[in-house]
Amino acid sequence: MSKFLSLDWFKGRVENSIDRVIANKLDSMTGEDSSSSVVIKQIKLVNDQLTVVTGNGTILTKTGATEDDFNSANTATTEQQLECIMMDADVAQDKEQQRRDIERAKALQVGIDALAELDDFRTEGGSCYLVGTNRTMPGLLVERFIEVVYRIKQNRSDYNTLQELCDKDDEYQSLKNFFMWCCLNPRAEVANELYRFLQENSFRITKQGFFVALRNVVTLHGSPELVHFISNTYNKVKAVWGKKPKKYTVFLEDGEYKIVHQKALYETRTELVEEEWDDYEECYIECEPYENSFEVPIEYGEKIGNLKDLYLDLPNRHENRFTDDWTKTFDIRVGKPVSMPKEDCNWSTQDCAAAGLHFTADQIHYVGCGDQAVLVLINPMKVVGIGEHKGRCYEYLPIMTVPSDEATSILHDLRFDTLQLDEDYAIRELEELESKAKDGFTTEVKKHEFNIPHMTYTEIEDIVANLSKMKERIGDRISTIE
Repeated sequence: MSKFLSLDWFKGRVENSIDRVIANKLDSMTGEDSSSSVVIKQIKLVNDQLTVVTGNGTILTKTGATEDDFNSANTATTEQQLECIMMDADVAQDKEQQRRDIERAKALQVGIDALAELDDFRTEGGSCYLVGTNRTMPGLLVERFIEVVYRIKQNRSDYNTLQELCDKDDEYQSLKNFFMWCCLNPRAEVANELYRFLQENSFRITKQGFFVALRNVVTLHGSPELVHFISNTYNKVKAVWGKKPKKYTVFLEDGEYKIVHQKALYETRTELVEEEWDDYEECYIECEPYENSFEVPIEYGEKIGNLKDLYLDLPNRHENRFTDDWTKTFDIRVGKPVSMPKEDCNWSTQDCAAAGLHFTADQIHYVGCGDQAVLVLINPMKVVGIGEHKGRCYEYLPIMTVPSDEATSILHDLRFDTLQLDEDYAIRELEELESKAKDGFTTEVKKHEFNIPHMTYTEIEDIVANLSKMKERIGDRISTIE
């Protein structure tokens, strides 16, 4: 199997976005300094008793102090530094956490005010909403929007309005589309937990608002090498190279598959022409010598086909057949959506082992659940439950086979730009979206008497209209999935 991606990937848990905002000096937006300078008027260490008198008359003491404490206090430049030195470690930690909470709250409020300047948002009662929706955005998602808008605002260099710049920004649009799809999920708590799950596990959201996850499958046929190559290479071209797969051709040479760009399929040759065929005389006649250029196909081996066409045709290939390890009844093929009836799913937000199509962020949670790892594309509207590392949905689209020992690393590799992966699936999801959304809400209302968010058909229609705008941005990149 082709292993084209670097194994340098995220390590550790990503901090909350608001913390990164603060680290990026969001305090400049408030016009306030997070820590005041300090002037030490007097400092002395007697036995283990350290006493510090500041310029404003504040007296700080510490018992059990050391010479290092004395030197550190003597060189402290801010009140925060001095307090950390003079306080008991636990007390200092608590105070620092309080300070961070205050800074976080200040930054968040400033950020919400900044969002309110955009046409896409409204604030009410301390909550933030996307215009056209009546569902409160999760706090973590609000924080991410703040960070993105702040980045756009800081890099602003033309005469476009902030809203116009946001409309052109891929990440901003991906977050907006993501929440629109979440609003069409009948269970608000599922959608809220989903963004927490994505953030804590370092997921990125695609341009159309979907996300890529991981699951294991069982191979039904023994030689899916071409499936591996096509699915890997197709997504490599899109998500790593940022190129169009339709411009590449697949060849088989000496037992190895390879791709060639359309510009490299032919070579230009020249020849000296001294006579030409005369149709009237039906013979060659002498002419003024000139050089004639023509293209000749380059030999690359057996031509398999166009990369994009081959990828879209994967569901029809005999060797592209997998199933689930638990029931061994599901027909799983790369490029073909896998689904189960919504009414057969358990919509619990906590029970990860319950009924539904399982997915995860980490290969370790699927050890022993199949012989082949696949990356799957999931619509937030179709998620039914979220745990710490695993979740459940009623439909996903397998987009790519990956080596099991590299699955987690590929999923979180920064060079693997998942923003590029979902145009075709987006078109499929947008077809008859309004009726599907209404049906989804009606079904859930019949099943549950709690946790069903209030949403009118008018709101659903507004959300659908907003999501449908993505068709304009996809343009000629579309190939409809049958």
